[in-house]
Amino acid sequence: MDQLKSLSTNLLNGLRLACFGKCQLECFIFNRDQWLLLLVVGLLLEIGSGYLLNLPRPEFQIYALPVYTFDLACFLIAIWLDAKIIRREHVALQIGIVIYSLAPELILLQTVVRYINQYEFAEWPDLGLWFECLTGVYAVILFGRALFLVCGRLPAAAISAALVLLSTGPGEWWFADYRDFWYSPEQQEAQDGEPDARYKALDAEALLYRQPVLLDDTLNRLRPERKKHVDLFYVGFAGFATEDVFAVEADYIKRLFDERFGTAGHSVSLVNHLDTLEDTPLATATNLETTLKRVGKVMNRDEDVLFLYLTSHGSSDHKLAVEFWPLPLNDLTPERLKAMLDKAGIKWRVIVVSACYSGGFVDALKGPNTLVATAAAADRTSFGCGSESDFTYFGEAVFKEQLQNRFSLISAFKDAAVSIAKREQQEQLEASKPQLSVGPSIAPHLAALEKSLTRHQCEAERGKGKAC
Repeated sequence: MDQLKSLSTNLLNGLRLACFGKCQLECFIFNRDQWLLLLVVGLLLEIGSGYLLNLPRPEFQIYALPVYTFDLACFLIAIWLDAKIIRREHVALQIGIVIYSLAPELILLQTVVRYINQYEFAEWPDLGLWFECLTGVYAVILFGRALFLVCGRLPAAAISAALVLLSTGPGEWWFADYRDFWYSPEQQEAQDGEPDARYKALDAEALLYRQPVLLDDTLNRLRPERKKHVDLFYVGFAGFATEDVFAVEADYIKRLFDERFGTAGHSVSLVNHLDTLEDTPLATATNLETTLKRVGKVMNRDEDVLFLYLTSHGSSDHKLAVEFWPLPLNDLTPERLKAMLDKAGIKWRVIVVSACYSGGFVDALKGPNTLVATAAAADRTSFGCGSESDFTYFGEAVFKEQLQNRFSLISAFKDAAVSIAKREQQEQLEASKPQLSVGPSIAPHLAALEKSLTRHQCEAERGKGKAC
């Protein structure tokens, strides 16, 4: 009973300290039993707050216990160092008890922050961020006040505060996924993203069996080539489903080519993404081969040009990732891609591969009638992928910066490489070194296509009453 009375005294003094009331070191009761009881109180409050936050179906996560123990060990090492620095051995116990007497107030604030961040408030979209910053500032001030109360001298308190603050976060930084004692399956699903649930709900067999019909409907909308006119045909291939950037990039480029390069009716997109399942064929090697065969039939093989854009992750053994879980899809190799193009009988080729290590595609695909551009050298990575990105560095430089205002593909790729190199240098990234191979026959052919596109743009501008 005496220890419980002492515990209530310490917690009450902690409340005074937290509210910036008058508080003296002599008011606290220091002994090992109190230290242990305060640790238990802190642990129970952590467990209890997590339980409430994850209602109605909280599930216990045992992995949080070693993380909590790790944080506590770091804290103990820090206060032991404090005692050594100021040469007062007994001060370690005092620091531990004074700081842990603040546990109820700090855990309450932490719970409020987590609650606010758990929900979106339309009227105050940044409420959680602001409250988190204010709570952080308050905690730092509180730690400083507690340590100054124990250590007395400001320099010693400052050193102690730094050490303690360094000790309070490692578990949060390194083991964030296992920091909480409870989790809610519903909230976990929301944090991991609705896509996880949608992937699990996919009927993989129905999705695969729907592909021939969906692809056939898409290819039937291709218009034949125009007589006495060099046409550009566009095929886009976004191969990696779980990162939005590839699908977003492919969609943007298709619209750009339809509007500026005259590929409307001559363009096809193959995309792996949850949002395009109903109206866009999957980006699979089989669908790509079928598409190239159809394009080879409707185009004039002697003069029309194929622009093939492939974007995904790439591997160091020079394979383009083709992924749509739960479907077990085959990755695309340079050799298979070349065989597809040869089989389709497509003569004039512009092949662009945006992926890490994509330079490994150049040797297999290059030829006198072919332009090959890649986002990186065979032994280098490229940058900008991820669900939070709208464009890869390569895609942005080529299509948003260069081809918005010009038709010259060769100069666009060259200037984009310069722009990418500058950006990577500014961000201190290892140079990706985009590659460009231009066959001797395709260079003049693309120059003629550029003149044709420029002429048609001028005619369209004059039709709108604008000067060209």
